[in-house]
Amino acid sequence: MLTIGEVAKDVGINIGAIRFYERKGLLEPAARSEQNNRLYTEHDRNWLLFIKCLRETGMSVEDIKTYYDKVKEGTSTLPERIDMIQAQKAKLLQDIEEKNAQLVRLEEKLERYYRGENY
Repeated sequence: MLTIGEVAKDVGINIGAIRFYERKGLLEPAARSEQNNRLYTEHDRNWLLFIKCLRETGMSVEDIKTYYDKVKEGTSTLPERIDMIQAQKAKLLQDIEEKNAQLVRLEEKLERYYRGENY
């Protein structure tokens, strides 16, 4: 079992985010130690890593909650979950394309500056 501090450090999020995810229903309430400290399993840690990944791709907390609810429903929801992840992947790929285009523009501007152009 891992403490909330250990999980936060391992996952790279703050303790408040973990508590927030619990309140929003994205994470099952943690077990408690004799001192009433939250305790998490490796499964919880791995799920938090995936929540972090989804958030970093721009998925909303509400959509993650929908996804998580489908996970809890079981394998009958696999097609819906696949659709959700594929849609998020498509959004991420579009974002990457846009960022690459922006990078090209910046590189072109730098090349002009390196040539001594003033615009």
